[in-house]
Amino acid sequence: MNVGLQGSRSFDDYAVFMRAMGVALSPLKYDDDSLTIYCAGPAKLNNFATGFVNLSEDGMKARGMSIKLRKVPLSWLAENMNTMDYFAFLASPQEHWSRLTHVADESGCEVGVFQY
Repeated sequence: MNVGLQGSRSFDDYAVFMRAMGVALSPLKYDDDSLTIYCAGPAKLNNFATGFVNLSEDGMKARGMSIKLRKVPLSWLAENMNTMDYFAFLASPQEHWSRLTHVADESGCEVGVFQY
């Protein structure tokens, strides 16, 4: 399973990030053998994602799954959106959605917007 992540510069709520990850992983099937998270930043979101992957690694290994984090530029994520199973955009209230949310929607990728 491939998950794309992007956040706004002002986003800094770890609880909302964890909610987004829970929603993103809900369609994960028992027979899936890997999860790759492609994070397009900013730095705060990259740090959240790094911590999530580090904490989840042992539990995933116990289930026979691998989990990886790839930090990618926005342009790479836009070009490869058709390979994503889920895309999450995290922002503070009243912020505009990113261009990637529209790219994900047009490519048929499931999109989640988390604004709190």
